[in-house]
Order: sequence, then C-alpha cells, then structure tokens
Amino acid sequence: MRKHQTYLDRECAAYDRQGFVAYLREEEKSANTIDSYLHATDQFFEAESEFDKAAVLRFKSKLLEELSPKTVNLRLCGLNAYADYIEMPIKIKRVKVQKISRVENVISQEDYEKLLEGLKRDGDMKSYYIVKFLACTGARVSEFLQFKKKHLKKREVELKTKGKVRVIYFPASIVEESADYFRNLKDDDYLFSPKRKPSSVPMSDRGIVERLKRLAVRYEIPKETMHPHSFRHRFAINFLKNNSDIALLADLMGHSGVNTTMIYLRLSKEEQRRQIDAAVNW
Repeated sequence: MRKHQTYLDRECAAYDRQGFVAYLREEEKSANTIDSYLHATDQFFEAESEFDKAAVLRFKSKLLEELSPKTVNLRLCGLNAYADYIEMPIKIKRVKVQKISRVENVISQEDYEKLLEGLKRDGDMKSYYIVKFLACTGARVSEFLQFKKKHLKKREVELKTKGKVRVIYFPASIVEESADYFRNLKDDDYLFSPKRKPSSVPMSDRGIVERLKRLAVRYEIPKETMHPHSFRHRFAINFLKNNSDIALLADLMGHSGVNTTMIYLRLSKEEQRRQIDAAVNW
C-alpha cells in the first residue's frame, strides 16, 4: 500500500520528488532512466504548479517548440511514469517519429582505424582499449562500464538489463591483446576507472562521452560520429561483413528480435552516396 497521497486524495498534486525516486527504484528502473524521468518532472514543475492533463498538454506543446520529437517523447515517458506513481489515470500520447531505416552518424572503418593507430602511436592506451572494447563487444555504454577483470578472464559477462539476462562475449583477439595492459588488476576491479580513482570505482558514462569528444578534436574525426553508441553500430556493421547470421547478431546485440537488427543490413546515407558515385558513370 503506497503511503503517498494520490491525486484523488487532494485537489493539488504537489511535486513529490523523493517519493517518485523511491517508486522508480521499486520498479527497478536503471539509474539512467531515473535521471531522465526526474529531468522531465523537474522541468515540468518549474513551468507548472499542478499536475493534471491540461498542464501536461501545455507542457508538451512547449516542448515541441523547443526540442526534437525524440527528446519530447523521452520527457513524456517521465511524465507518464509520474502519473502512474500518483495513480492518475492519464496517458499522454507520444509524438509520432518517422522511423529511420538506416543508421547514421557511425564512425567509418577508416576513421576507426585512424583513431586506433593514433592512440597507439601517442601511447594513450587507456583510450585505445576503451574504443577497442566498445567496438569489439557491441556493448551499450552502461554495460561497458560494468566490465571487470574477472569477466575478461572468463571471456564473457552476464548482465541484467530490462528484466533480461544478457551475455556479452569478449573476442579472443582482444582478450589476448589486452592481457598485459590489465595484468595488475584484481578480479573484482573494473577494467576502466576514472583518473586518480581506485579500480574499485567505474568510469561514468559522462566521462566516456567527454573523452570521445576530446579524441574527435585531437584526431580530426567528425564529432557527430564520436559517441559510445557509434562503436556499437560499428561492431554490428563489421560483424555482418564477416558473418551474415542476422539472428546471431540480434542475440549478441541484446535485441528482442531481428527486426531491430535489420537496420544494419541497410547502407548509411554516406555509403549510399559513395556507391552511387562509383556506379553511375554514364
């Protein structure tokens, strides 16, 4: 039985931020999801004093003037979750977003190889292995941050994500290549920790993002392609070039079905342009 007051118990639904956080944790939402939902409700209650459908619709209209449909939908997810928390029977419809049939802003194979060569040449082996592990495992950044020495020794890691157990494998090539670099870590140490922090503390996703931004500038790589998910896409694209088993890739990527994975069979806009430039010569 919830101890907070529902909307039926009061005329004005005052913002119960602390209770909402507890509710989301009880629902086993990830830390990133909780942060996203709180950002939405914080922003809402800065603009509105009461939580009701009319206020949410006003807020939605304002968001549509300022943000992309995808970002608006993220905010609406948070508001719908808050409505569930206070037991208010409203559901705000998401904005329809045109489905993208191909992946964009993916680091090219040429830039990926240039990046690795530059990092190795400059002796920045921490960044080198961050990039290599992202690109060779297909892990989401939230999964990547949980990699430990014991997982590397086992050559796989089992992680609970979205109520399911996902297995991420470490290819033999990267295990062998990185063995000397990680030799001093203990089994429960994280593979990647912040600078001047013990190995029992993992890096943050913000730390990874900011590092990749700096590398984009250093090695003159398009900044829009230098984000953690870009290397997950590179993993999928490269995998299909060497193994056409789409069902296997869907499993490796943690997708619920092959429909999501099929996007990697389609060329990016830039690849389409390169191929048509090469083919059309009449």
